[in-house]
Amino acid sequence: MAQPTGSSTAPRRNFAHSLFWYSVNMMSRTLRHATKNTNRFRRHVYHRARYTSAGRAMLAVSDVAASPRDAIQRKSAVVAYNRRHPNTRMNRQDGYAIVQPRSLPGSDEIIALSLRLFEEKKRRLEAAIGPDTELHAKKWAFLRSVLNNQDLAQHPQLVDFALSDGLLSLVTNYLGTIPHLNRVDLLYSVSHGGEEAISSQIYHLDPEGRRQAKLFLNLRDIGPDEGPFTFIPAAATSQLINVMKRRRASDDESELAMGRYLDEELAQAGGLDKSISVMGPAGSGVLVDTSRCLHCGSRVKPGTYRLCLYIQYCSSREHGNLFDYSRHAADPVRYLATSNSRRSANGQVAAPHQMS
Repeated sequence: MAQPTGSSTAPRRNFAHSLFWYSVNMMSRTLRHATKNTNRFRRHVYHRARYTSAGRAMLAVSDVAASPRDAIQRKSAVVAYNRRHPNTRMNRQDGYAIVQPRSLPGSDEIIALSLRLFEEKKRRLEAAIGPDTELHAKKWAFLRSVLNNQDLAQHPQLVDFALSDGLLSLVTNYLGTIPHLNRVDLLYSVSHGGEEAISSQIYHLDPEGRRQAKLFLNLRDIGPDEGPFTFIPAAATSQLINVMKRRRASDDESELAMGRYLDEELAQAGGLDKSISVMGPAGSGVLVDTSRCLHCGSRVKPGTYRLCLYIQYCSSREHGNLFDYSRHAADPVRYLATSNSRRSANGQVAAPHQMS
């Protein structure tokens, strides 16, 4: 009697096929969890290490060890650059420099361009439903990114402003190296409809690297109702965190202990009276080390909004915008500042909910 062909092999093939894709999905899921845990551990290490002399030394060594040749090139280039452009306005002890209107060359033109781009995109931003993850949706409720990589390519003036001597020299003299230009964006802050502060509206430190500098340049008049960027200088931050961490010792593994500090805690430690709110007309702002200065913002009251130009410079290699670094091939300083962005083409950014 003839035996049926294929009747027993088909189920085996189907089973093998299902098993293969199940294994692939499980491996992908495991890798995602591993990456998430690695990033969480990295943030934890950075947060703890910044507040001991041994920890700061360890982080300084790790910055160099990650890419020795790159670190040497940056250090060498910054010596000559800072000699040509000495600028000590960003205080190394307190980690910030207040920016007055028109104090940065070219700021008037950049403010006009930024406002025009915002008006072009405002309707789409307000209609957008935001990210599909709970964590990112929380921040999207009150803080939205306006620009993407295509916008920066079409309007290179924004990147040129970030790399202009008047601004870049503030950063290089503070960091003592040629930084990685990580983000250039417009941040649009609105009321989330509640009274309670959430996410980055709570005082916190940023996780990127040992030190960094962020520019928050107001693009319209900002008062208390617009939720101004608010920070505590680095020297005071260090003292406050040591006090609050001792008080929190019994709950040291909580997520808040990773770098978020409630107003009530700061008030008890005498910290709120040390805070500085960056209010003023268009063109006012601050350049601040958000890795060292506790900060919060976007506590916007209903019926208004905050809009600022946001530029981030990092001492460490992070994922952010993708810049056309080939434009600066003949300029070692600008090339070093933008060349790391090639890693961002397929990488995860530090704030994916803000990248449109």
